[in-house]
Order: sequence, then C-alpha cells, then structure tokens
Amino acid sequence: MNQSCHSQLMSCSPYFSLRQEKLLKKLQAEKAFREEVQGFQKTMKNFRKKIKAFREKIRAFKMAIQAFWEEEKPIWEEEAAFLEEENAFQEEAETFWREYCDFWKHSNAFWKKDADFWKEDQLLWEEDKVLLDEDRVLWEEEKALWADEKALLEEERAVWKDEEALHEDEKTLEEDKILIWHEAFGPEREDGLLLAVAGVGSWGVAACRGRA
Repeated sequence: MNQSCHSQLMSCSPYFSLRQEKLLKKLQAEKAFREEVQGFQKTMKNFRKKIKAFREKIRAFKMAIQAFWEEEKPIWEEEAAFLEEENAFQEEAETFWREYCDFWKHSNAFWKKDADFWKEDQLLWEEDKVLLDEDRVLWEEEKALWADEKALLEEERAVWKDEEALHEDEKTLEEDKILIWHEAFGPEREDGLLLAVAGVGSWGVAACRGRA
C-alpha cells in the first residue's frame, strides 16, 4: 500500500512541472501584454497631443483667414501668404491623416492580438479547470488511502494488544506450572512421601511377626 502511494506521488511530479511551466508562460504573456498596453497608452497620449496641436493650428489658420479679410491687405501678398499657409496646412493634414491611418491600423492589430490573447487565456483557464478536477480526484484517492492506512494501523494495534495479552497468559501459565511442580515434587512433598513409605514398611514387618 505504501509503495502504491509512492508510485502515485512519483507519477504526479511531471504533472506539477508541466503545470508550473504553463503558469510561467501565462505570467510571461501577461507581463508582455501589460507592457504592450502601456506602450499603446503612451502612443495614444502622444497622438492626442498632436490632435490638440493640429486643432490649434486649424483655429489659428481660420483666424488668419478672418484677419486676412478683415485687414484687407494687398491681395497678392495676402494670397501668397495664404497659399503658403494652405500648402503647409495640407502637408500637415496629409501627415496627420497618415498618422491617423497608421494609428487605427495599429489599434486594430492591437485589439486583434488582445482578442487572441484572451482566447488563449480562456483555453488556459479551461485547462486549469481540468487540472483542478484531476487534483480533486487525486486528493480524494489520497484521502481514501490514508483512511485505509489508518484502519490498518488500528488493526495492527489490536493485534499487538492481543499478542501482549497472549504473552501475559503464557507467563501466567508458566508460573502456574512452576507452582504445581513445587507443590507436587518440592522438598516438603518429598519428605512426606519418604515418611509414608517408611510407615508402610514398618507396618508390614510387624504384621509378619504377629503371624509367626
């Protein structure tokens, strides 16, 4: 029974190492995911700053247009300045929209990776659930095994008590034998037998003389 328990524990050791490896991979994946989330938040923060700066430039551009019409500057000078600002604005707008598209591509890729991560995480939790069920079965078996060993120890203890009682009975029997031996064949009993024999012999001689 002890050998069976030992073999069960030995068979459990690869299972524990496999489980630890899976948990370690899961922790590493979670750490990498958190780092990627932090990087994504930082990128989003920078992108919001760019949006704010771009809006301020738009506002300034609108104010420049309004000032152009209000101040009534020479048409060619204002038109040239306006075209320059418009070209700069278009360049910045193109850059902004490229960054905007790249941002959403990165965001879509990120959320797709996030969905894949959670799918994998769900599979790991399902595997953990199966492992926990197996653990529960093993603990129940081990509990039953310990109960059997306890019952066996109780039986052995009862056998030991019976053996002790048997030794006590044998000891008492030996003492009774010695007492009976002394009573039957001890020195006092031997003297009594000699006297009895002597008495029988003298009675026989006297009887013979009487008859003569």
